[in-house]
Amino acid sequence: MSKKLSWVLLTLLGSVAFTGCTDEDPQDNDSSLNHSDNEENTNSDSSQSISTETYYANMFGKEILETYYLWNEEIRDDLNQWNIETNNDPIGTFSRIRYHEGEKYIDKWSMLTNDMTSLTNNMNGTTTSFGWNLTIYNMSSTVNREQYIGVVNFVYKDSPAAKAGLKRGDILLTLDGKIINSENYMNLYSNSTLTVTLGLLDPESYTIQDQNKEVSLTAVSMYENPVICDSIYEFNGKKVGYLAYTSFDFASIPQVIEISRKFKAEQVKELILDLRYNTGGYVTTEQVLASLFAPQAAVTNKEVFEKEVYNKALTQYYQEKGINLESHFETDFEYQDQGQTVKVNTKDANIDLEKIYGLIGSRSASASEALLGGLMPYTQIELIGSQTQGKYCTGSLISAKDFYINTPAELNNWGTYVMINIYQNARGETPCMPDGLIPDIAVDDTPLLPYAIGDVNEPLLKQALIEAGRTYDESSTSRTLSRSMVPKFRKLPQAENRTFGKRILTLPSTVIRDMLIKAEAQ
Repeated sequence: MSKKLSWVLLTLLGSVAFTGCTDEDPQDNDSSLNHSDNEENTNSDSSQSISTETYYANMFGKEILETYYLWNEEIRDDLNQWNIETNNDPIGTFSRIRYHEGEKYIDKWSMLTNDMTSLTNNMNGTTTSFGWNLTIYNMSSTVNREQYIGVVNFVYKDSPAAKAGLKRGDILLTLDGKIINSENYMNLYSNSTLTVTLGLLDPESYTIQDQNKEVSLTAVSMYENPVICDSIYEFNGKKVGYLAYTSFDFASIPQVIEISRKFKAEQVKELILDLRYNTGGYVTTEQVLASLFAPQAAVTNKEVFEKEVYNKALTQYYQEKGINLESHFETDFEYQDQGQTVKVNTKDANIDLEKIYGLIGSRSASASEALLGGLMPYTQIELIGSQTQGKYCTGSLISAKDFYINTPAELNNWGTYVMINIYQNARGETPCMPDGLIPDIAVDDTPLLPYAIGDVNEPLLKQALIEAGRTYDESSTSRTLSRSMVPKFRKLPQAENRTFGKRILTLPSTVIRDMLIKAEAQ
């Protein structure tokens, strides 16, 4: 077979664009990377033969970056040094030459993968898991041995964790009969079965008490419904809505629309939007929520919600074709979910909110940051919590078998996730760029404390309710971790799957076709 591959016309859903972080630290790939040894890092010894699969993977990864990558000019020297006939590490090379300034990576998210099936399944919200969301703390400073604990942030409905009775605040003390430490804590995410013992924080002494309870779990393939809580709080003659939402997926759209209709019927005018654990999702879903939460006048007038900024070649192409790079508030939406075309209308569900309290944290990323930033020109938004991820890019998910005609079998499960644009709001601003949204009121998310998501005493929600005018009896105020206890409970960097921070946007097939033909001609 000829090693020169022909381009394929992608179907409408053959490529999707999204923003996201992976659980891969770019510095882990080659902490000593510098421009003077790019040749050595990028290419293997020319006398060393490579497999056909590796050759095709090199070709695929390089051509993707040359054509669509947002920073393709910035990495031009590295691309020119990528020898597809000798390089024996296409995944590592793709990762190493992402846009960086010295050893600092500007692009932390683009990736080449040889397991496109898993990536796509995870992206669609179906995963094999225990159905829990955890924070890991390092307690080693308080003992003579390395010791970690896992704390449950929340559990998904009908998950193994929920059926076992686990809830926010439960502390995982041991894992399969052993102390949790740096050697085994990732098993809490990756194992198919495990047994844990549970503890709870004593809020009076700030010590962990053993519950004398052991729980065994088996991971299952499940849909993780991102609507984990919705409520209405009434005080001072007003009603304030609350929605805790963890992912902008397609399946939850009808449910969110119904919740919005309920809020509208109850004459809710202020909304507490809890996105502290929302790692991103589909742009269409983001746009649906924007149509529900923006002022009615902005939606009626179809004002600008967001803009997309591409590399020079793609920008020129769009200009030549007269394609508008702005998205507007809408009420009619159509999308593909599980192979089915779904149409929804939000015309009767807009709440016409006067204010939004955004609860945010380090796991708030991408589409959640884009939604809040996109609403800022139109709605009063007060941010409560801690700094967000700063995921300001949109990427394209393209599989090799959709990219080429007559794709060789070796590339059937290869794909790439490549940054192609930066999103902006109607003012031309990206509020989360470069390092994330900064809260107006800083409040630590403390899952160790015994307050469920939606409990009026949970610290972030409580602060939002106070800002909305609710008063608390000081004799029964919720507890917080004292400053002296903070060093005792040291959070580890979050362990996220590789689709963390996704912002998924359907890329029109005509754009892919024309750009590929243009690239091939050159």
